[in-house]
Amino acid sequence: MFIAGILLVLCALILMGTPIAVALGVVAIGTMWIAVGPELLAIFIQRLYAGTTSFPLLAIPFFVLAGNLMNTGGMTNRIFKVAQLIVGRIRGGLGHVNVLASMLFSGMSGSAVADAAGLGVVEIKAMKEAGYSARFSATVTAVSSTIGPIIPPSIPFVIYGSLANVSVGALFLAGIVPGLLMGLGLMLVVALVAKRQSLPMGDPRPPFPDAMKIIGTAAPALALPPLVLGGIFLGIVTPTEAAVVAAGYAFLLGRFWYRELSLRDLPDILWESGRQTAQVMFIIAAAAPFGWVLIQQQIPNALLNALLSVSSEPWVILLIINAALLLLGMFIEGIAILIIAFPVLLPIIMKIGVDPVHFGVIIVLNLMIGLVTPPVGLCLYVVSSISQVSLAEISAELWPYLLALVAVLLLITFVPELSLWLPHVLGYGVIQ
Repeated sequence: MFIAGILLVLCALILMGTPIAVALGVVAIGTMWIAVGPELLAIFIQRLYAGTTSFPLLAIPFFVLAGNLMNTGGMTNRIFKVAQLIVGRIRGGLGHVNVLASMLFSGMSGSAVADAAGLGVVEIKAMKEAGYSARFSATVTAVSSTIGPIIPPSIPFVIYGSLANVSVGALFLAGIVPGLLMGLGLMLVVALVAKRQSLPMGDPRPPFPDAMKIIGTAAPALALPPLVLGGIFLGIVTPTEAAVVAAGYAFLLGRFWYRELSLRDLPDILWESGRQTAQVMFIIAAAAPFGWVLIQQQIPNALLNALLSVSSEPWVILLIINAALLLLGMFIEGIAILIIAFPVLLPIIMKIGVDPVHFGVIIVLNLMIGLVTPPVGLCLYVVSSISQVSLAEISAELWPYLLALVAVLLLITFVPELSLWLPHVLGYGVIQ
């Protein structure tokens, strides 16, 4: 009953509109006071501080800054044009372009919201002008943005790696194949919708010189993922240092190569990056004492025993975990779920023999689906604001794409080699 009371109070506070970090802190303080007494509250401050001192977490502000610099510095338009050159000619071409552009952009920003907010403006405008309905344009933009934190770099992978003490480089590698499968799944749905709704055919491919000019103009922007990931995998930089490289490269490219980033833009970019970083770090800080409370009250052990009483089969337990995460994603922000659920779920996945790198991909993919699941899907609200399409209209169009994403989730869950073979091949040795 005590365990259920903790979780019910937390959910009630969040549903009442209490900021997630505040809700976590209040529940942690209340539990410490009731379970042990006020003398334990000194630990709250210690845990609050310790939760934000992990070195890999330094990557978060720099990846956030890199994404904001790219959105302002002219990279998004050029990425979109390259994607249009590749897949823009077929029926429903701009829908495919939307997905492919998100796959390309995801190798730079690491954030679904950055994808939806930055690239989404370009994508929705182009699709509307080409005769696509606003509802279709907004829906495809929202679901394609979920690829952002799966294909590396990835802010959620950085957080998970810090929590699980798992190599961030291995997590980045493990996300590549699942991210590609997400893109292919969404493009398959776009193709089916395009055929059923007789969506417009794309423009013919431009002359060869013009195509080369488009590719050449975008080449410096497209060089960012190999620069960042190559540096990590070759051992030249750590993931944290790679985030600094990404931010510096994005600034230099936008300021001196594309010349679309002015010094007057920097105060707004830095303020927005600082605000987004503070929001994430506040949740991480508040979640640290909350996680300690869960462990101190042996809640992970109780949940493990409850799950094992249902079944000892790993696939059944993973199915239950996926269902629970998808349900939570409908109501709670993804980073908060990751931090709240991790101390509870880690003993369970270790007990049933699931590789922590593989589980990292599973949990982050769940959280990305939550970003486009009503009623509290953050990317849905971002795209709704950009496109001026109501949340109800987007939700009505959403379900085939959600089914495709869930199908990829199940495939990744029950075929772990899809996530683990690439880290294994490149020497990270994560397969048990």
